[in-house]
Amino acid sequence: MKIAYHADDAIDAQLISDLLNNSDIFAQVRGAHMQGAVGEAAAMGNVKVWVKDEDLTEAKSIIEEWGSAAFVDEKDAELFDDGYGDNSEKHSEEYGKQPQHRVLTTSFFIIVVIMVFAALIEV
Repeated sequence: MKIAYHADDAIDAQLISDLLNNSDIFAQVRGAHMQGAVGEAAAMGNVKVWVKDEDLTEAKSIIEEWGSAAFVDEKDAELFDDGYGDNSEKHSEEYGKQPQHRVLTTSFFIIVVIMVFAALIEV
């Protein structure tokens, strides 16, 4: 087996391992247990994803493709449309007009509830 990926931590390694396993490439995470034993800083670079020798080239290709992937494809961008289109400034202005008295009222209510509980505890 050969190292296909040097991970920053166990979570990163498991993500890559799952990506490869879902692509029908057997992958193993090794070194993840060392993080708990020696601490985060000392174990950095010791977590690796291993694949079979014959799968190394394909695995590196999949990892590279995943690393350079765009988060939103242009054709899928409409899925994330919030209805404001290019008027994001207008949206943020409307959002900023939330009444601040709600925050103050809620804060005051919470303080009163805490004071009531404190009074009941002393009784």
